Amino acid sequence: MKKALIFSAAALMLTACGKEIGQQPRERVTASAEVTAVRDVLPTDDEEAPAVTTTVTAAEREEVSKAETTKKAEKKADPETISAVCADTAEVYKKVKLSEFVTESSAALINGDELLDTETLGEHEVTLKFEQDGASAEKKVMYSVVDSTSPVILLGDSMEVSVGEVFDPADHISYADNYDRSPVFDWSGTVDTMTEGVYPITVYISDCNGNTLTQDIDVKVSENVSDIYNNDSAVNFSDLRQRYAADGRKFGIDVSMWQGDIDFDAAAAEGCEFVLIRMGYGESGGAELDPYYYNNIAGAKNAGMKAGVYFYSTDTTADGARATARRMVEVLGGQALDMPIAFDWEEFQQFQNFGMSLHDLSEVFEAFADELKKNGYDTMLYSSKNFLESCWENKNDHPVWVAQYYDELTYGGDWYIWQRCGTGRIAGINGAVDLNVMQGG
Repeated sequence: MKKALIFSAAALMLTACGKEIGQQPRERVTASAEVTAVRDVLPTDDEEAPAVTTTVTAAEREEVSKAETTKKAEKKADPETISAVCADTAEVYKKVKLSEFVTESSAALINGDELLDTETLGEHEVTLKFEQDGASAEKKVMYSVVDSTSPVILLGDSMEVSVGEVFDPADHISYADNYDRSPVFDWSGTVDTMTEGVYPITVYISDCNGNTLTQDIDVKVSENVSDIYNNDSAVNFSDLRQRYAADGRKFGIDVSMWQGDIDFDAAAAEGCEFVLIRMGYGESGGAELDPYYYNNIAGAKNAGMKAGVYFYSTDTTADGARATARRMVEVLGGQALDMPIAFDWEEFQQFQNFGMSLHDLSEVFEAFADELKKNGYDTMLYSSKNFLESCWENKNDHPVWVAQYYDELTYGGDWYIWQRCGTGRIAGINGAVDLNVMQGG
């Protein structure tokens, strides 16, 4: 007597001895990690063969599911029935998602998280992928990459000179362009450096794509030129903690050879929870190690603080930045850190003399970060609020350590650490030290 047959949803029709064996009525099968199917095996002349069990695995079911999905995706819609309104232009080097590029469409944009190619000026083509009523369609769209960004003044938007000094505004200003490595500087006005007073001048900075910055600047001629870097008053660490304690924030310091010998236990007793330590400075892997680096990182760890490091880079090429990163990895020797390694680049004085665009500078940072990533270390970008907003692209969204010496941080971007001041006072350090606030969470 034939057995009743139980088949999976993908049961096969079997044949034997040239005869077709029909499928019998199925029982309801509950889905599980494995579905078992039993089929008849034709008996020999004198005995009936036992049933054979075939197992359909989860992996096999997944392959079937993929095949069904692929079949569905192969269903094509007529692209002419899909309307899409897109931007005509995109700014060079800007990070633009296709979901931002397409401002309006009659179908769902599938590849909206992809980035528009903005690396070179001129005409470009992009393929937009849509889904409409379960069918897919592709539309090719043309757009232009343009440079409509004017150069920027990095330093020198106000000037002060001593009575009798020979005055050339090019000696007092630092400027750059996002694209052009050699923007052109000019100015107009009159400054009498033999007589105290305030003299207005106008500066003009132009790039190779026809963008010009025009800015009025007051030049102060004085017998006593002020020191703009020593006007901040001291901030006690205990006051910092009390004022900014919210949302689980942590408080710490950053140190280098300028702090000399540090009693980290005393600093920890005052509530210092983390410290960022300068490893060194230099370029192209020819790093000069901070003479206090090893003592500082050991002292911080022994005091129970979270420890991180930063490097004061003067690199102006991507290759040089990679060499610097490799040097840092060598010094660390596999040592784990509690924070991303900070890239500290501050050579903005007379930036125009480097022959770099601001995009070039950002690529130097990204090369440094990429080399560290290959060796298992994350990177964060250190800079002032002003330069973070006017210079750095940070296209890969690295954590930010922002310096702004104000009572309240006004930086509009996401930040990881805020360097609140450079005139801090804390137990264990004789003199000034930078005080920092770390985001909680």
